[in-house]
Amino acid sequence: MAKVKAGSLAGKILKDAGASYLFGIPGGHIYPLMEGCEEAGIPFISVRNEMNAAFAAEGWALTTGQLGLCTGTAGPGVTNLLTGMGNAKCGGYPVLYFGGRAREGEFDINQLQDFETLPVVASMCKSAKAVYNPARLPEYIQRAATIALTGSPGPTYVEMARNYVDEEIDPDTLPTLPPVLGIGDGRVSAAPAAVAEAAALINKAERPVVLIGGGAWWSQAQDALTAFVEKTNIPFFTRNAARGIIPDFHPLYGGLAYNHPVLKNTMPQVDLVIVVGTRPGFTFNAAHLPAGVPIVRIDIDPAEISKSMSVTVPLVGDARTVVEQLTEACSEGDRSEWLAAINDIKTGVMMMALPNLTSEATPIHPLRLMFELYQRGDADTIFCIDGGDSATWGSAVLPATGPGQHLSLASTSFGPLGVGMGYAIAAKLAHPEKKVIMLTGDGAFGYNVLEYDTCIRYGLNIVTVVLNDNQWGMILRSEAKKSEHLDPIGLILRETRYDEVVRALGGYGEFVTAPDDIGPAIDRAFESGLPACVNVMTDPQYGPEF
Repeated sequence: MAKVKAGSLAGKILKDAGASYLFGIPGGHIYPLMEGCEEAGIPFISVRNEMNAAFAAEGWALTTGQLGLCTGTAGPGVTNLLTGMGNAKCGGYPVLYFGGRAREGEFDINQLQDFETLPVVASMCKSAKAVYNPARLPEYIQRAATIALTGSPGPTYVEMARNYVDEEIDPDTLPTLPPVLGIGDGRVSAAPAAVAEAAALINKAERPVVLIGGGAWWSQAQDALTAFVEKTNIPFFTRNAARGIIPDFHPLYGGLAYNHPVLKNTMPQVDLVIVVGTRPGFTFNAAHLPAGVPIVRIDIDPAEISKSMSVTVPLVGDARTVVEQLTEACSEGDRSEWLAAINDIKTGVMMMALPNLTSEATPIHPLRLMFELYQRGDADTIFCIDGGDSATWGSAVLPATGPGQHLSLASTSFGPLGVGMGYAIAAKLAHPEKKVIMLTGDGAFGYNVLEYDTCIRYGLNIVTVVLNDNQWGMILRSEAKKSEHLDPIGLILRETRYDEVVRALGGYGEFVTAPDDIGPAIDRAFESGLPACVNVMTDPQYGPEF
């Protein structure tokens, strides 16, 4: 067989690992890898900043449950990926990053873009390796993909110096590699005795709840969880990457598994908590659990399962497999009174918010904007949520209508602004038949507005709705008020016409100042068939109180 560049060898391995797109910016140090991916059927999506490539790769994982893939050329190309790496580490997202490096003979002599990136990225990844033997690149890629996808998922990194990426290899001389292990391979069951103990607690519980987190999504446990809650009739709450794993419109849906009014008013009444694949953190922790209530916790990581909460029955294993074990072990239950009580709580919270949800005031109340968006969320809608106040509002109000259809900044404790456009690009590539709506604040939109050029080039007709209050609202309300004798520092923005920026790039834009104009403007944005921006001016005095 004819020799090929080492970089080209990675393409087939990545295709076998389930990678569908490679996100990045072209660079000489990585170009052979880009060519190899294209040859293997993995198109290259050229964005305008590598940070957005990283967010698109994790957005791909969040909306498909499959491996995300991105690349950065040597030096600054790799360092621009770091914010995404940090978010992937905090969220446990299976993303493989490929980095370039200067030629080995150019190390440490101040050559263009030579930078020792490995020590920088190693602390952010499950595995970070440099490859110095071109013939072993497929092996390292295979290993990195497997590590990213198995166990507790997370980011991995592989880099290769330019001279090695360019080196030509005869593929016939390479050993045959085992297939990449991924989601569904090597599922681990929980100990039968522990399952029996948990089932006994569940069967006698009158007011149990299930709190479902990202580990259930990476396990692809949606069918198993649906079967479990429907057999036992236990209300469920979802959070992080598990939003929509069972759609919010399911009759057993309780609400958000965050520090949210519905959960806060529900928890004092529960007599059993079942925690599936989620880690406590700033939006939900042991302080939100009533003292003395038994806890059944499912997690694939034995070191995680008793961390930050007192667990009555730990079930160590793959979320889908363990939930299937529980479904078989548990009895059918009638918990209609308990579900009715939770629905009463939900109704009470909704009634308190209703005046603002339907407000005709101008400037527009943020909740009125959320309500207009809510009404456009159906089984064919994906919400991608970014910003500070906008992310808090959006995560609380906008429905998760299906698995992988609610992608939010609020899904990790890292909290990087600017995730929205990468998430929306990935969601539209993965689900071209669905409507993709990105909700963002005016501050966060500044991170990636030029990615509309990317959307135009690839024909991705996403619709962005900007909650525009001319300020960094979350910080203004939380910090500036502590020093009332000082004017806000760096917190005031201008009434920027982001819609006109998008129009200048070739998209569709509308500017909205009246409540009744919001919905029709969003509808027209979709009807345009173009990447679109609906720029909505909202009242700056209102922010979330939870």
